[in-house]
Amino acid sequence: MIVSSITRGRNSRLRTTVMAISTGIAMATWAFLVQAAPPSATVVEFYNVNLKHYFLTADSGEAVAIDNGSAGAGWKRTGGQFGAFKSAAEDVDTVPVCRFYGTPGRGPNSHFYTAVAAECAAVKTDAGWTYEGIAFYVALPANGACKAGTQLIYRSYNNGFARNDTNHRYTADLTAQLRMTKQGFSLEGAVMCAPLSDADIEADIVRLLEQSTMGPTEALIAEVKTKGIVPWLDEQLGRYETKYAPRQPWGPSYTSVEEVQRCAADEACFFANANPGAVICEFYTQSIAGRDQVRLRFAYALHQLFVLGQGGPAATYANSNFQQMIRDVAFSTYEDALFKYTVSPQLGLFQGWINNVPEHDGVKPNENFAREIQQLLSTGVNRLNEDGTEQKDSAGQSIPVYTQPDVTTMSRILTGYTYAPLPGAPSVFPNLDNHVGSMVPFDAFHDKGAKSLYGGTIQFAAGQGAEAELRAAVKALVAQPSTPPFIAKQLIQRLVTSSPTPDYVRRIVAVFKDNGAGVRGDLKAVLRAILLDPEARGARKIDPEYGKMREPALFLTSLARALDIKTDGLFFSQLAGEMNMSMFSPATIFGYFPADFRIFGGSVPAAEFGIFGTAAYVTRTNAVNRLILAHFGGPGETSPRSYVPNAIGTSFPTMDAFLADTGDAAAYVERLNRLLYHGAMTPSVRATMTNAVGAIPASDGSTRAKLGAYLAFTSLDYMIQK
Repeated sequence: MIVSSITRGRNSRLRTTVMAISTGIAMATWAFLVQAAPPSATVVEFYNVNLKHYFLTADSGEAVAIDNGSAGAGWKRTGGQFGAFKSAAEDVDTVPVCRFYGTPGRGPNSHFYTAVAAECAAVKTDAGWTYEGIAFYVALPANGACKAGTQLIYRSYNNGFARNDTNHRYTADLTAQLRMTKQGFSLEGAVMCAPLSDADIEADIVRLLEQSTMGPTEALIAEVKTKGIVPWLDEQLGRYETKYAPRQPWGPSYTSVEEVQRCAADEACFFANANPGAVICEFYTQSIAGRDQVRLRFAYALHQLFVLGQGGPAATYANSNFQQMIRDVAFSTYEDALFKYTVSPQLGLFQGWINNVPEHDGVKPNENFAREIQQLLSTGVNRLNEDGTEQKDSAGQSIPVYTQPDVTTMSRILTGYTYAPLPGAPSVFPNLDNHVGSMVPFDAFHDKGAKSLYGGTIQFAAGQGAEAELRAAVKALVAQPSTPPFIAKQLIQRLVTSSPTPDYVRRIVAVFKDNGAGVRGDLKAVLRAILLDPEARGARKIDPEYGKMREPALFLTSLARALDIKTDGLFFSQLAGEMNMSMFSPATIFGYFPADFRIFGGSVPAAEFGIFGTAAYVTRTNAVNRLILAHFGGPGETSPRSYVPNAIGTSFPTMDAFLADTGDAAAYVERLNRLLYHGAMTPSVRATMTNAVGAIPASDGSTRAKLGAYLAFTSLDYMIQK
């Protein structure tokens, strides 16, 4: 039961019990088969920084007047808005929304809205409130859900803390609603169902494609519109087409120093065999052109967890096999993915645990990965609640998950593995370097003693073989209570928002723990839940903490896909490196970005900002300039190179697909707004772009198109994926 608290005067409070409103989370657009009519009005939200009050209006004239200062100083649009109806006749399920204002001298200096008839009737009897009429029409939720074509509107209440005036906020953005507690508001749940416009639906589709693919395209937007978000996503989750070219160890004696030196002097040989360059080129070409976009994007996110950093094997085939392994396990279980990462020979070499043997002559097994499989890939350092927040002890201190003895025990488990044998060679311990397939176990070189982890809560009996014990250890790590929140939160951060709410994390953790069929760590189910969560979906995201910086690789693939740029990947690899993101060569085991980087005075996690600043912004704008306007190096720097497989260089966009709209500067900017900004381009950016494009003669459509695209991609509003 939600109780609406309506405050009047300075010290008295009228409390009216109105109706049972479910606080459960439901996707508003899927609840019923009946489709809502499109909205005829737009409800716009304002905020007054002086009063600390929110205000709504569905009257466009009133909104413009407030913009012009008629309501006094301090009122600004928040960016929040939702659809409504002007009359009850437009949709059979609508009800009127009553609008009240505090009676001067008796009530609060605030407006109040309700779609509940009983609440409206009760407030009308209160002398502290003046009824101003029907503001607009909407539908009411049923069991916390809305019918198709509508979205939930949430209400929160400020408890009268500002000047003792009551004030409510109404928003379609669940993240913004949940964060209202930071302002002292109480959350009152879902109170309305607002109709979605075609623009709202398209905006949500574009946002989904930003989160789930390597970049939206107009063709893909149209495909999702036709199929629907859920059917399209489920189709993608069953698709696997794009794979790295299979590569084998190069040369008959590829480990010899002489052969490597000879290859290093031959540019084509070096590129094809002795560095990750050819694999990076494949990454960009496939990311831009591949049809199984959801798997490609999720594998890209996973490779930032399953890191192979600088110092890993340099051989081209090793990098190809490693990245292919990640694509292969992307939709498996986390237990399977973690085991295959652990026994990958590239990881074994990078982390120094390959050829680990039991302690002898005072030499202990390497502990690097023994620590990091816990710290970075399962439990994390400190115990977590299911919403991703840290547990604290009675003194308010963090509670470590593992101790140094646990690291030592894990290093004992990580013994007895070596490279797989080369083709035709006998398998011995240790085998020669071989980065095809997985490492192989040798029980004779495994520590078979009894072991325990976490204060004896996990026991390993003596005498177990290397593979059996490692599989048991991985299973035990995935089963630890802190593993679901630790991993789920990182996946949300890589795909949707760097600062997820605890509620968002908790919902995804529930799916990680059980996919509905008793399976723990089902990555396909986890991904689906992340992308379909109400905090991921929605037409407008206005919470200031929401979103993530588009890291260089994703920034470039999104640009290429939107403008249909053809490339063999080499120039894109170069540009990303200039932006401090050399693909497949992160500086540390922590990845491309400092994991603990924060913004807004250190309060908001935003890892990607760790490699972004003034200089990086200039580098990005220069990259866009070079890609779209062919400035600086010109065609020479993008021409094909003989040593690149399937070399075509990088084409400059023709912009032909946009020329039909360039005759009208405002129409062209609106097209870019829909494709790149999911309709959320700010008025100042829109005005700047429209004026700049309009300054070019309409007869020069190509220049207009390129300039508009350049301005759209170099705006900070675009660089933040919202």
